[in-house]
Amino acid sequence: MFLRGIGVDGFMRVTHEVSFQVKVPGIAPELVRVALTGLGVAPADLVEEESRGAHKISIYFPAALHAENLRRAFIKLKLKGVKVGRRGHRARDWATRWKASWRPFGLTRRIFLIPRFLDDVRCPRGRVPLYLDTTSAFGTGLHETTRFSARLIESLRGSFRTALDIGTGTGILAAVALLSGAEHVEAFDIDGEAVKAAALNLKGNGLRCAVLKACDVKSYHSRRKFDLVAANLITHDLLFFKARIISFLNPGGYLILSGISLKSIPLIRKGFSAPSGLKLIKILRGKEWSAFLFVRRS
Repeated sequence: MFLRGIGVDGFMRVTHEVSFQVKVPGIAPELVRVALTGLGVAPADLVEEESRGAHKISIYFPAALHAENLRRAFIKLKLKGVKVGRRGHRARDWATRWKASWRPFGLTRRIFLIPRFLDDVRCPRGRVPLYLDTTSAFGTGLHETTRFSARLIESLRGSFRTALDIGTGTGILAAVALLSGAEHVEAFDIDGEAVKAAALNLKGNGLRCAVLKACDVKSYHSRRKFDLVAANLITHDLLFFKARIISFLNPGGYLILSGISLKSIPLIRKGFSAPSGLKLIKILRGKEWSAFLFVRRS
């Protein structure tokens, strides 16, 4: 396992970056995410950027040794089409590196997301404010998979009373479910730091999950079935835990899957088709990512 760069104060004191540049078309960024997870990197520590037909994934470390160990371990995997780099940054607050480009925006038609550090920003009239903070750029709502999931949840407003957020991250989708009328929401994430961030974000917005804990899909148990289940995971995990994810759904309940690259759409379409008991309703496609909406047949 590689040591993570998050300090006890909740902010990353980083000096060493390991980056993985993926050109499109080429190897799917999702494969890089899977490889890094296999090497012991927590998903919440991946910082992703998309620009000019290229996809960049970075991890930040406080020590050069840990950064170099990861770089060497990844190179040994011999994944073609990925440019691996390492560079040092002068001491600076991690927040200033990515928060400079994080501005308030409309997450959905109703919900207006405001970074908590911009406490002087007013929510536009007619919108519902959602204040968010995070220790990394993961879970800010900027990524396509998060925006798609939030949009799909809101589109089901009034159609569900209970919801489960699998891989909650900063708690953003759990918050959207609560703001969309859910009376009972449960959420979990394999990353304990993410769960702490989610708890603070929900509390800061006057929201509360009935259950919020750190665990994986296999070990999570609930006494109830849900009208809505949202799983923002990598394709490999969605397929591996398919039966488990579906088991959380009520008959007639809705399932939202995201974290799926465009190249993986056929895999999800096939994997979650009959005889899974699901009916595909909608697919949202972006520049590189997609999200699915299913309903479980009664």
